[in-house]
Amino acid sequence: MRVLVYNELIPEQIPNFDKVVHALGERDFARADVRKLTDTLYRARLNKSDRLLFSLYRARGETCCLILEHIRNHAYEKSRFLSRGAEIDEDKIPVIEADAATPAGDLPLLDPDKPRFNILDKILTFDDEQEAIHGLSPPVIIIGSAGSGKTALTLEKMKQMVGDMLYVSLSPYLVRNARDLYYARNYTNDDQEIDFLSFQEFLESIRVPEGREVTPRDFQAWFVRQPAARRLRDAHKVFEEIRGVITGPVGDEGWLSREDYLDLGVKQSIFSEEDRPAVYDLFEKYRVFLRDSNLYDSNIVSHEYVGAVVPRYDFLVVDEVQDITNIQLYLILKSLRTAGEFILTGDSNQIVHPNFFSWAHIKSLFFEARGLSGAHDGEIVRILRTNYRNTATVTEVANRILKLKHARFGSVDRESNYLVRSVAREPGRLQLLPQTPEVLGDLDDRTRRSTRVAVLVLHPDQKDEARRWFNTPLVFSVQEAKGLEYDSIILFNVVSDEAKAFREVTRDVDPAALETDTLTYARARDKRDKSLEVYKFYINALFVAITRAVRNLYWVESDHGHPLIDVLQMARFSEVTVSAEREDSSLEQWQREASRLEMQGKTEQAQDIRDRVLQQKPVPWSVVDRATFDAQSEAAFASGARKQLLPVFEHALLHWYRPILNRLTLDGFKPALDPEDKAVTLMHRKHFEAYAFKNPGTVLRDVERYGIDHRTPFNLTPVMVAARVGNIPVAKTLIERGADPTLTANHGFTAVDFALERGLTDERFARQKLPELFDLLAPPSIDVQARGRLIKLDRHLMEYVLLRIMGALFYRRLGPWIATRYGHNEGFTAKALAEVVTILPEEVLPDRRKKRTYISSILSKNEVDGTSPYNRFLFRRFRHGHYIVDPDLKIRVGTAWVPYYQVFRPEAWGPDHPPDYYARSGLYSEADIKAMQTREIDRGMQKLAAFRADVLGLETDGNSLGPRSP
Repeated sequence: MRVLVYNELIPEQIPNFDKVVHALGERDFARADVRKLTDTLYRARLNKSDRLLFSLYRARGETCCLILEHIRNHAYEKSRFLSRGAEIDEDKIPVIEADAATPAGDLPLLDPDKPRFNILDKILTFDDEQEAIHGLSPPVIIIGSAGSGKTALTLEKMKQMVGDMLYVSLSPYLVRNARDLYYARNYTNDDQEIDFLSFQEFLESIRVPEGREVTPRDFQAWFVRQPAARRLRDAHKVFEEIRGVITGPVGDEGWLSREDYLDLGVKQSIFSEEDRPAVYDLFEKYRVFLRDSNLYDSNIVSHEYVGAVVPRYDFLVVDEVQDITNIQLYLILKSLRTAGEFILTGDSNQIVHPNFFSWAHIKSLFFEARGLSGAHDGEIVRILRTNYRNTATVTEVANRILKLKHARFGSVDRESNYLVRSVAREPGRLQLLPQTPEVLGDLDDRTRRSTRVAVLVLHPDQKDEARRWFNTPLVFSVQEAKGLEYDSIILFNVVSDEAKAFREVTRDVDPAALETDTLTYARARDKRDKSLEVYKFYINALFVAITRAVRNLYWVESDHGHPLIDVLQMARFSEVTVSAEREDSSLEQWQREASRLEMQGKTEQAQDIRDRVLQQKPVPWSVVDRATFDAQSEAAFASGARKQLLPVFEHALLHWYRPILNRLTLDGFKPALDPEDKAVTLMHRKHFEAYAFKNPGTVLRDVERYGIDHRTPFNLTPVMVAARVGNIPVAKTLIERGADPTLTANHGFTAVDFALERGLTDERFARQKLPELFDLLAPPSIDVQARGRLIKLDRHLMEYVLLRIMGALFYRRLGPWIATRYGHNEGFTAKALAEVVTILPEEVLPDRRKKRTYISSILSKNEVDGTSPYNRFLFRRFRHGHYIVDPDLKIRVGTAWVPYYQVFRPEAWGPDHPPDYYARSGLYSEADIKAMQTREIDRGMQKLAAFRADVLGLETDGNSLGPRSP
């Protein structure tokens, strides 16, 4: 049996490793003392205390043993690959014979001939090209098409590096996905701190720009109102000229001067010399438009920030660099402490806008200008030619498009002069179909109910015509589809709707020129010919559209006689009968697809799914938000009616609004006099009974009617309720269907805050429920703004956990601490926090992080007046050892920056419920008891008001909803 070893393991440091591996290779499970732990995991005995964790899988038809982990001292609970906090009793796990151990499944990306394998979200091995790159030292440029493994290779390369690192790309979704891949299967590396940032977030990490970044849609709406629009016509073309040519280059100013722009060479602009003055006139108006609309252009901001960026990274990765302008890349690389410590990845064939990107420009700008010209291209630039995503048929057509591009325009540059080879096991399907009502009706009927099929058109304004024939919500322009992939793609009139442009693309091209298996480097003969830049959008867009299809391509054209069809030899795929398989996706799959598209910014298609497929409706009940609750409370107290006071009490209990709870107690409202446990139990039974069952069916019925993130009458989402009651199966189902765990309740809590609050007060809940809920619900990061810049707190940082804990303690603990102690000891202290977090299990907070000294070091390191180079400016120390979250801190909620103390509400603070020792003593009348309790609460409320004013700098409204003096 083949034995492969995880690349993170160091066999030389593992006792008896060779001996045990040899036994496993001979399938001698008895000698290795193999026991089965789970359906997919086994352990072998290394010595008295250490174990070797492994799995069995098939690769290329043979069984392979994959050595995963060294378990020291029986510490199974610390394993990356077992369930968090797993408790294994070795006396109870069964011995297993080799013949009884069956492979868990097939691993298509595993090469059994390689001795080592890698793990991200999948188990894989690198091919020879990838392995060679993996062994290189930076700087490195990795060029490869979609599906070539660029991102996986880059992330594995990052694991080798030490220090402060940055991963950046233009797409927030790509960044989020890369971050999740990196930390998949509980990967940790104490030698690194990594910022995963979109380019917008990178700008914000220097200084948060004022306003919002301008979008192509903003520009389009403004452009059509300009007199020059009639002459220049194409808003997209003008917008990219502004971004790629006028504001994109590196220079001393934020944009080219009029003289420099008009003097550009013929291949440096897609506009003629006659049109350039009108373009520049429009650019000057564009700057006024940005200012008046409170918008910003990221290129112009990048120029402004060149002098402000501080070198703070030891290594960085720029993914999909072809989408980033020169000035943006220059700014990113200025954040390096040492020049050259970077990896750039990309594919210039996927550029669907005329930004004049070329690898040659990148090299000349950043290697020669930054003193790296001594490195040879062969040492720096590496190309990945293997495609692991698309089927052979799809790849063949994509290659023919690259050959057409080469034959018509010559080589774009040396680095992009390559073809792709597919290693997919199945050939895939390609059909060239006519645009007839019968064919389109049949194709629509087979595909409209599937989340695995999307329709692509060339331009956004062509989507309406596509929707006349296709009823799927998954209709995209090519630019929208960039970064997406679907099992099958329907191309709709991509060529016929731009017949003139594609006729020019194929002009004078001999179909025989596309029969080569290689591309020979050759520049275009006419250097004044700008046709590549003019028509690059069309040929690249076609390439991108085709490569969105993983398996099958259904190409619908009204004109099968177009020269492009002939040049690509598509006639051999021409058919009049649709062979697409019929597939009906479930509502659950559509919910997931809507959430996925929402995350990628495809809000139009996501909303279309909700409206037309899921047919979600508004909730039929009233949702009590903050403002409604305040008005409802006033009206209820004015009336004194139990029917009106009860929902106020329940809302206050759920959100722990102490002034209301104390007032109801003093007024003798009976439910408020019950013990908290009883009151909460009754409220849960009344409002959240559906969440008491492990089967999520009842909850999902409301989800299907009103949406995955619909609001309950208490303004909670379903996943918040599941977290509060501790229903792990329901919470897991909701997250799998796309529930958003970053949404907030009225008092600022997210779903994980509800679970953490309960875990900090309930030891049983903390032990049994919290580890899995925290792992499931804690968002990957918290975005805070301190000193005018973004600081992204990754979930792996103690600062992240500490800020979460402070939020969970905000109402139940912090308010009473201040009300009781203000003027003596108050706020958060390392001692108090250390006492509170002892209840948290190891999987949520490791024991080493619970120590008072460690917590104290984190608090002091992040003081707003501190000087630590790693200061994140989170906490204000107002007395020795006493801290509060800085009042100037802001948190990103959705797309908005909101002050911390508007997310978490100090006006909801109050002292503890009135103490009952007065009544227990038997010495006081009821009137005296109430008077003493009222005075106690009044003193607490006065301290809280003083704290809000003195420490937080917040004005008080007199606590109109607090207790009334008798």
